[in-house]
Amino acid sequence: MRHFLTASHGPLAGAILKSAAFIGGEDVIAGVGVIEVLMEDSGDTIRERVESVFSAYGEEDEIIAMTDVFGGNVTNILTEYIGRKRLHLITGMNLAMVLEALLSDPSMDTEALVDQLCRSGREGVKHVNCLMEEKGEEEEI
Repeated sequence: MRHFLTASHGPLAGAILKSAAFIGGEDVIAGVGVIEVLMEDSGDTIRERVESVFSAYGEEDEIIAMTDVFGGNVTNILTEYIGRKRLHLITGMNLAMVLEALLSDPSMDTEALVDQLCRSGREGVKHVNCLMEEKGEEEEI
């Protein structure tokens, strides 16, 4: 079975799920793991949270974890589980990526989904001013 996890510094991980529920409904976020790291959290505290979330998953379960930034504490700690768990770790989490994950077809190959999520995250970043200049101000984007 495939599971999703959002993790961030501060409340972003939970807030992005609330936004996803606003768009896709509460059912979309059911069962998604959340780890929110506070300024005072030690590495051991973060590891305990990760272990708590992972304890709900079986050995054969796949986990797609989406984190806020590469190089952050929670991302660095999650990297320790790559190879020990069937973990796919994606950084640079944004709402488009999270929605794509939560609304994905459960039968889709996990590697293909991870590629799609990375692409979705990158393609969601746009400089709207440039798009307007390219299309002309008369046309809609």
